[in-house]
This record gives sequence, C-alpha cells and structure tokens, in this order.
Amino acid sequence: MKKNQTIRKLKKTSSPMYGIICTVLLVYSLMMALLLAWGISTSLKHLLDFRTNKVGLPNMEFGLAWENFEIVFEKFETIVMSGGRQQYVNFWGMLNNTLLYAGVGALISSIVPCLVAYVCAKTDFKFNGVIYGIVIVSMVLPIVGSAPSEMKMLKDLGIYNTMYGNWIQKFHFLGMYFLVYYAAFKSFPNTYLDAAYIDGAGEWRTLLHVTLPLVRNTFLTILLIRFIDYWNDYQTPLLYIPSHPTLAVGLFNLGNSTVGELSWVPRKVAACIILLLPIMTLFITFRDKLMGSLTMGGIKG
Repeated sequence: MKKNQTIRKLKKTSSPMYGIICTVLLVYSLMMALLLAWGISTSLKHLLDFRTNKVGLPNMEFGLAWENFEIVFEKFETIVMSGGRQQYVNFWGMLNNTLLYAGVGALISSIVPCLVAYVCAKTDFKFNGVIYGIVIVSMVLPIVGSAPSEMKMLKDLGIYNTMYGNWIQKFHFLGMYFLVYYAAFKSFPNTYLDAAYIDGAGEWRTLLHVTLPLVRNTFLTILLIRFIDYWNDYQTPLLYIPSHPTLAVGLFNLGNSTVGELSWVPRKVAACIILLLPIMTLFITFRDKLMGSLTMGGIKG
C-alpha cells in the first residue's frame, strides 16, 4: 500500500504540469522578493545616492540613511477637513485610526458571516435556502453605483464620517467567506452537536465550546486576510470616514505630494516599508498555524 502511494506521489511530482506550476510560482516569488529588496534598499538611500543609483544597493560612501524612517515618524501627516476647517493628523493619529478601522472591522467581518453560515449549515431554519441564494446572487450580479446611495443613507442616519458608522457597514454576511464557513461547517457531522445536546449544552454553549473551536483555523485565517485587506484599504476611509484618515490614506496622499521633506522617493518608500512591517510580522508569526491543515477530525467512521 505504501509502495503504491509512493509511486503515485512520484508520478505526480514528475508530471510536466507540476514542473510548470512550480516554475511559475518560483519566478513570481523571486519577483516579489526582488521588489521587496529594492524597497528596503531604496528606503536606506540618501537623496543624492538615489538620484545617481536608483536600482543598486546603497553607496556606503553616503552611509545608510536611517534618518529616513525617523523623519517619517516625525513628519508623516495628512490634512483633513473637520468642522469646516483643516486639521493635521500625524502618524500616531493615523495609526490609531488604522487599528480601529482594520482591527474592529476585520473582527466584525469575520464573525458575522461565521454565525450566519452556522445557522444555514447546522439548523433547520426555513429560510436557509433563501439566505444561501441571496449570497450567491449578490456574488453573481454586479452591483454598480451603490456608493452614492449608501453614503446618502449614512448621512440621513447621522452616522456618516464616524468610525462606528463604518463598523455598522461591515455587519453583513455577503461574499466568499460565507461560503468558506458554510463548507467548513458542512464538513463535520452533526454527531458533535448531538453529543453536546445530550450532555445538556444549549445552542450558545454548543456554538462557543464545540462548533467554533472546530473552525478555529478557518476563522483565524479569514481574520488575518480581512485585517490585511482593511490595513491596505484607502478608498473606503476616503469615502466614508474622511475625517479619520488611516495610514493607507496618508500614504496615498503622500504618493501625490511634491513638496516637503517627505516628497523624496526614499522617504516615501520608507513610509511604505513601515506600513508593510506589521503585516509581514503577523504573517511570519502565524504562518504555521494559519497555513496548516484545515481538516477536522475526531469521529471514526
């Protein structure tokens, strides 16, 4: 048996398609690594060094420009309109807005579809099919021009340009992650739930202590993906919370800046590296846990 499995594995790894896929992924990984290396190298260059050496490593005659990062922390700011007047939001203010927007928003966007998918997959609610159909239809039909009506509704409700109003916008279950949760809940048998009910557990206790731990890896993976999405998102904050700029919004404004100490390309790239570091740290820290097997077991057939 083991010999047959080994032969099948060798045939799979020696197939032409497998080699093509590996080559494409290797080339793509090298391109991303080179781009990251160029960014780090550029962020450590002085202005004169960058003007004469845009691609190569920093010239040691000029030294490494660590002050680029210091200046970003000190000078990085953006202008917003609040109460009819201009206000300056510095790096730490944008970081606070980013954590509120990305952290809380990712948590909401991960929990809500998880709960709705659980109801659809593991209960006898008569509208389960309707909810599932709504998700599919919303993914198939393109929704164009919804931003103006959504903004008008937020203004009428008095929650436009507020952080909690933006959180309310994320209380929906539509999208691909509902289907991911739905498939995860469908993949384990109801024996888990039946055993909990026999032991006297209620619906909430079963959900919190039996069901959610079984999809923990799926939940944490989606939470990380959503956090990265919101961390890098600048369009939504620009539209719905213009007085609460995030770091991504500040970086977007910085990219269009042509005056000041931060208009130099090495310092703009240094700001990009600073924005990238938390995401890289999260991925490196949790890669084994989140990229591992999502299969669930515990009941022998």
